[in-house]
Amino acid sequence: MSLHHNSNFQNETLRDFSREEERSILNKGFTSIRNEFPIQVFPIISGKTKKSSLVVPVFNPANTNEKIADIHYASVADAEEATKESLKFFETWKSTKPEIRIDFLKKAADILRSQKAELTALISLEVGKGVKDIDAEIAEAIDFCEFYAKEAENIFQPRKRDLLGEENVYTYIPRGVTLVVAPWNFPLAILCGMTVAPLVAGNPVIMKPAEQSSAIAFKLFNILIEAGIPSSALHFLPGKGEEIGAYLVKHPEIRTINFTGSRAVGLGMIREAASQDLKFVKKVVAEMGGKNAMIVDEDADLDEAVIASIQSAFGFQGQKCSALSRIILLESKYDTFKSRFIDALQSLKPGLPEDPSVKVGPVIDSESKTRLDSIASQFSSKIISKLKIEENQKYIGHFVEPIIFESEDPTSPLGQTEFFGPYVTLFKAKNFEDAIKIANNVDYALTGGIFSRNPKNIQYAKEKFEVGNLYINRGITGAVVDRQPFGGYKLSGVGAKAGGPDYLKQFLEPISITENTMRRGFIPET
Repeated sequence: MSLHHNSNFQNETLRDFSREEERSILNKGFTSIRNEFPIQVFPIISGKTKKSSLVVPVFNPANTNEKIADIHYASVADAEEATKESLKFFETWKSTKPEIRIDFLKKAADILRSQKAELTALISLEVGKGVKDIDAEIAEAIDFCEFYAKEAENIFQPRKRDLLGEENVYTYIPRGVTLVVAPWNFPLAILCGMTVAPLVAGNPVIMKPAEQSSAIAFKLFNILIEAGIPSSALHFLPGKGEEIGAYLVKHPEIRTINFTGSRAVGLGMIREAASQDLKFVKKVVAEMGGKNAMIVDEDADLDEAVIASIQSAFGFQGQKCSALSRIILLESKYDTFKSRFIDALQSLKPGLPEDPSVKVGPVIDSESKTRLDSIASQFSSKIISKLKIEENQKYIGHFVEPIIFESEDPTSPLGQTEFFGPYVTLFKAKNFEDAIKIANNVDYALTGGIFSRNPKNIQYAKEKFEVGNLYINRGITGAVVDRQPFGGYKLSGVGAKAGGPDYLKQFLEPISITENTMRRGFIPET
């Protein structure tokens, strides 16, 4: 008997792009979204569109000649207004019946389902993600809406423990205004989950999307409003993180900050929140990245291990917090794995991610490309293989060649620093215990995996491998809502796992009410 399982929740099914019909629907989606370019993205506060003095264009990272959108950046004055409006609406939203809020999430899931083709096209063109990855991402956004709706049904049933003459109720109330600061790498799913959870729990939300993916964020915002979320409960503020993001993090009326992004920014928010002298403790829920390892032991199925490692390391150009960046191999398997892994890398096809056969697209922007290129030149002596990308492709997009490094030193940056790109490093271990030691010797504890057919090693990994999501004999990316709630510990994050049974509680305060019912009568009603 499980402690808590959302029994009537079903994950969204994925599309099959090998079917001609699905591909033709998808092509129509690309055509129809391109007709909207450049999409005009504005700050929206309580349903009012705000003018902006700064308009920033966004281009397709795979083809920088194609303009996707104009982002009208919000100002600090807009951020202040959004906070005031949220605060003003808090009591109304808090006292809205939970079933009404739950219904909005179910409607949002239906609208997302109806717009899959256009959303796929926009995500592909704005952030350079491949269509199969995007399909899983849209399914995840739908799952978040449905799953948190079901969770809210459970959580808002007060828990009663009554004795003779005493009534005890345990219940939850919303915390207050929530700031959502989202990343660009899962521009729909992560933003959706981070937003609908505090909303369904009764908190007004200020959405601050990543600069690189504000057009997708704007589509999501409009879908949530169309689903019935009141305009005063949800405000949209595209803009500079270091400007409006920083202002809102410090704001004395923001109760909860829900953040996914880099460790430096997340830890900065936690420090900032802790140093404020307020009438409450500001809470930061943060998911902050990883340096994820796969261990391959003597008894592993190498063919499976190679396929899973290629997908986990190079899917979406390694730009996932769950991506594989260290492969720790037992000596006896090192050379065989290495040669097969190098061959497998060469089989990946680079190009425009809107083509479903393409496996390697661009990185998000020129800043990312410059950073990754400098890492490659810094560690050029450790490169054992790279996937060549044709010059003409590089000039029009932010393409970075996927690289396999090898290193003797797990304490070097190749073994310690999160690169957030298509780079993976091979390390040798003396035995399985040594491999686990190497895997654990980092600041992060997000995802990890092992390939093994040895029950003793599998058991040892379950007990000793320090990760929030451990995967055995499969890839280490692609967590599914409810089945694999996602999130890590150490410096990978603080807070409950997304898509899991504790997530909503982060945006609520638990309350216990006890009434002595052995009364001496009531006063008459006047």
